[in-house]
Amino acid sequence: MTQISRRSLLFNGGKALLAAGTLGAAGPLIAACGSDDDSTSGSVNLKYQYFAYVDAPDVPAVQQAMNDYLKKLGKSFTVTLQPTMDYDQKMTLNMSAGDVGDLFFTATWSNDFFKNAGSGNLLDITKLLPRHAPKLYASLPASIWAGAKVKGKLYGVINQQRFPKLWGYIARKDLADKYGLDPAAITTYADLEPFLAKVKSGEKGVIPWGTDAGTGGTAFYPELHGYDPVATAYGLAIRYDDPQRKIINVYETPEFKAAAQLLHRWRQLGYTTTDPLSGEDRATKQHSGGIALWPNQAPPTNPQLETFATVSKSLVPKPILNTDGCASTLTGVSADTKHAAEALEFLELLNTDKYLYNLLCFGIEGKDYVLDKATGVASLPTGVDPAKSPYNPNSDWQFGNQFNAYYRTKEDAASKRWEVESALNSSAVVSTALGFSLDTSPLRTQVSTVAATIKQYQQQISIGLVDPDKGIPEFLDKLSKSGMPTLLSKAQEQMDAFGASAK
Repeated sequence: MTQISRRSLLFNGGKALLAAGTLGAAGPLIAACGSDDDSTSGSVNLKYQYFAYVDAPDVPAVQQAMNDYLKKLGKSFTVTLQPTMDYDQKMTLNMSAGDVGDLFFTATWSNDFFKNAGSGNLLDITKLLPRHAPKLYASLPASIWAGAKVKGKLYGVINQQRFPKLWGYIARKDLADKYGLDPAAITTYADLEPFLAKVKSGEKGVIPWGTDAGTGGTAFYPELHGYDPVATAYGLAIRYDDPQRKIINVYETPEFKAAAQLLHRWRQLGYTTTDPLSGEDRATKQHSGGIALWPNQAPPTNPQLETFATVSKSLVPKPILNTDGCASTLTGVSADTKHAAEALEFLELLNTDKYLYNLLCFGIEGKDYVLDKATGVASLPTGVDPAKSPYNPNSDWQFGNQFNAYYRTKEDAASKRWEVESALNSSAVVSTALGFSLDTSPLRTQVSTVAATIKQYQQQISIGLVDPDKGIPEFLDKLSKSGMPTLLSKAQEQMDAFGASAK
C-alpha cells in the first residue's frame, strides 16, 4: 500500500492541487453517510469533514464499523464521515454558507487554519480540550500545543506526526544506480545537475525534473536555508535562531532568487518540460515512473511512497521545530457546533484508540486490507489495484496520531519509522518563534491581496518560466502595492509582543 504523505501532497500541488486538477470535480466525494439530522437514534451525530483525493466507495461500510465500535464503547455519539474533493474551494463555500461539520480538517497550507481562527470559524478549545480529551492533551508538550494557538487561545487539535520539514529530493532508484547518483555528494539542488543531464541524454520519454502549474517543482523551501516560515501563505519568515525574531519577505532573499535562477537554467537546458504540466498530469507521470527526480520531503528512513524503488535525501542542514510544522495538519471544532464535548471525546479516541484510528486510516480488515500482525504492516488484499481499491485514503497524517498507524511497507517496519520520526521531533532545533501565530483578523485586506499576488507570480518564477532578473522585481513591486509593507510591519508588531511575553 503506497502511502501518500502530506509532504508529498504539498509537492503534488498544495492548494492548487486541492482546488483543481488531481482532486476531481468539486463537492463531497460522497453524500453524507447518514442522517442530516443532529441526532441518530437518539444519540448525537458528529459530522466530520476532511479532504479526499481518491474515490472510496467503502466509506459507508467503514463509517458503520466505526459507529458500531463507538456503540460498543458505550459512547453517546455517532459520526458521519464527509470526505470532500476540491477541499479548499468547497470549504470556502461551506464557510460562507455556514454549512460546515462539527469537525473539519484545517492546516497552514489547506483550509487556512490561521485564517479560520481569525475569522471565527473555529471554536476556542483552550479549556475544553484538557477536560474532554485529557489523554490527547497530555500526549504533546505545551510547546507543541502553542503551534495551534492564536492570541493565546487554542483553536485546533494537532495531528501528531513528524513535525520538522525535511525538504530534499526523491529519485527513481534504477536511474540513480544507472547514472551514479551519489546521495553523499548531494548537499544542494544544484548538485543534482550532472545527474539530470545524464537522464536527459540517456532516457527517452523520461522527464529529468518535473514541474507543474500548482506548486510542484520548485527548488526553494525556507527550511533549506535556516528560515522559519512564520506565515507560509504570505511569504513571511524569520531566521530560526534569530533572538530578535526579525520578520522578512522570503521572496526578497538571495536564496529565493538563486533557486529561481537554477530552475530557469534547467528549463533552458531541457531538464524539465517546456511548459509545466498540470498537477494531475505531473502526479500521473511521477507515479508511473515518467519523472526521474523530484523535490519532496525526504524522511530519515526513506519510506517508499511509490510503487517502484526510490532513493531520497533531506537537504535541510538542521531540522527545525516550528509552528508551521506543528500546525501543518490539524482537526478543528466548528465554532457553530452544538456538540463540542462529544467532538473532543471523538478526537480523544481517534488519537489514542489504535483500533478506531486504523479503521479510519485503512478500512475494514480482511476486506480493505490485510494485516501482518508480526510486523504491523498493512497491505492491500491480493489482486487489488491500489487505484481501484474500495477504501484506501492514504492520509493517516490527516486523521490523528500517525505514530499509531500500521506500517504500509516492510521497509518502514524494519526501520521503525515511527520511532525514528518521533525521536526527530525531540532532537530538532527549536525556532525562537515556536508558538507564534499570525492573527490575520486585523489584516484581512492585506492577507487577501498579498496571497492573490503570490498566487499570480510565485510559481511561474519558482519553476523558471520567467527570467528571475525581470520577474522577481515585478513580483516584489506588485507585493509592495498589494500591502506587503503593512503586513510586514503589523506582523512584526505581533512578533515583538510574542517575544516580550516569551521572556
